[in-house]
Amino acid sequence: MITSYLKWPGNNFGDKLNDPIFNELGITECIHYKKPNLSGLTQSTALGLGTLLTRKVVSPVTVLGSGANGINKPKIPLNYKFVRGKGTAAYLNLDPSLAIGDTAYFLKDYIQNLDAAHKDFEIGIIPHYINDKVLKGDNIISPTLPIEEFIIKASKCKLILAEVMHGAICADILRIPWAPISIDSNKYPIQHFKWNDFTSVLDIDLEFGNIESYNTYLSTDEKFNSVCNNVRMQMLTVANK
Repeated sequence: MITSYLKWPGNNFGDKLNDPIFNELGITECIHYKKPNLSGLTQSTALGLGTLLTRKVVSPVTVLGSGANGINKPKIPLNYKFVRGKGTAAYLNLDPSLAIGDTAYFLKDYIQNLDAAHKDFEIGIIPHYINDKVLKGDNIISPTLPIEEFIIKASKCKLILAEVMHGAICADILRIPWAPISIDSNKYPIQHFKWNDFTSVLDIDLEFGNIESYNTYLSTDEKFNSVCNNVRMQMLTVANK
C-alpha cells in the first residue's frame, strides 16, 4: 500500500503535478527530495511523475509511471507497477507490458474540467523554466504559474508549442494540437529520450522543431483514452481505491 510520494522541489509545472495526482488518491504525506540520493525509503513511497529512474534511486520504492533518462539506471531492484513508456521499459530491461504511460494522464478529468470555453490565442508557447524569460508576450505560458492558472491559459490556445514535455501532455489531454520545440538549445537542450518515451505508448514518432518551424501532433482518441484509462486503473489499484 502506498502511504507517501516523492515531492520534487521547485516551482515548475511538471514537478508540481504529483500533488494533485496523489492528493486525489488520498495520499497526502510527501517525501521532500533534498538529499543527493533517494535513500532510506520503502515500497510504501511512490515515485510518480518525473524522470526519476536514475542511479540516484537507492531505495526499493514503488514506481508509478516514472521514466528513465537513458543515461544511467537505478542500482537496485525497484517495485515497478508501470513506467512512462517503451523506451524506459527497454532501457531498464523490464517487461514491455509495464510501459503504460506518463503518470500525468491520471489527471484527464482534472485538466479537462479546467478547459476554458473560448480560445484567446492562435499559438501558446510553453518554455522550459530555464528559458522562461527569453520570449515575451501574452501567449507565453510560464511553467512557474500555479497549476490551475497554467492549465486554464493553455486551454485558451488553438495550438501549443512546448519546450517542456508536461506542457505537451497537458495540451494532449486538452485535445489541443502541440509541437515539441527548442527555444534556446544552448541553455536547455531537448531531452529526446524522455519525449520519445512519452509518445511511444501513443504511437507517435516525433520530429523536434523551433518556434518558426515545427510539426504538430495530437494522440488519436483511441490511444488517448486507452492510456488515460490504463494509467488511472494502475494508480487506483495501487492506492487500494
